[in-house]
Amino acid sequence: MPLYSPALLLFALTLLIPTVSFAQETADVYILSGQSNMAGSGRKGELPEAWQKPVENVQYWNGKEFVPFDPMQLNLNGKDRFGPEVGFIHTLVALDPKRTFYVVKFALSGQPLHAGFHGAKWMGPEPGPNRNTFYPGTSAEDPNIGNHYKRLHAQFTAALSALKEAGKQPRLRGVAWMQGEADAKQELSAKTYDESISLLKRRIEEDCGSDPVPLVMGQVLPHEPALPRFTHRPEIRQSQAVADMRSGSNRAIPGVWNVPTDGMPLLADTVHYSTQGQLMLGTSFALAAIEAENMLNMLAELEKSAP
Repeated sequence: MPLYSPALLLFALTLLIPTVSFAQETADVYILSGQSNMAGSGRKGELPEAWQKPVENVQYWNGKEFVPFDPMQLNLNGKDRFGPEVGFIHTLVALDPKRTFYVVKFALSGQPLHAGFHGAKWMGPEPGPNRNTFYPGTSAEDPNIGNHYKRLHAQFTAALSALKEAGKQPRLRGVAWMQGEADAKQELSAKTYDESISLLKRRIEEDCGSDPVPLVMGQVLPHEPALPRFTHRPEIRQSQAVADMRSGSNRAIPGVWNVPTDGMPLLADTVHYSTQGQLMLGTSFALAAIEAENMLNMLAELEKSAP
């Protein structure tokens, strides 16, 4: 009669075999959001042939799942239009062709960031509940979180959850933000746009469970003179400029990078970017995101080595 049963012997052997742990694959995620110039006014039919091709190592969130990025087939802003995502994605891949990127885009035309708005209507400086704005609230429990931020939050939360369910570890790499024309219509929202951006950046990071990441934003309303409805164009552009981490201002925000848009081609309405302008905007966003990330990493290393 054997001293040990086969089952007991097998159990003993398993105790001797070292446990092998497999690291989860990291998924690099970028969030693109804002108002109409993020939604996009570029025309797919005007894209050069090289920009029309699917990008194999980029997955795009279609609202329900990640799918391969095919600019001609995906609904980027209706059937025929696109936004900065085309230039953004092609530039990321050109800089790092071996990495897979995951892109989440959510944009709403003509919508504000400041808590004082309810859609196009100015309600006053104090926040209020159930307003149509991208205002992210001061915390996840804030009852005044804007309806548009709730929708943005729902999109990136679902996207991150889908990656986790697929066995990947999502890592937020950056946010591209193209918005502000709506906030240029009131003095307070224009002059304090840097504060709104600082709060937005912090809240997206918190809601994604992320360390600080770059937020790159396009400087709004490059055409001068601006249309009469943009009453506080100089103030909001100045607020964006001082928010840039390189500005030297005491209002500078670490990780925020203001992308100049002067000279980028516009449509006849002088507000929205043409096909060429959208490609230039997206390319500039991607380059800025990489530069800002490098600068954040450098500052972090300097801080570690400081006596």
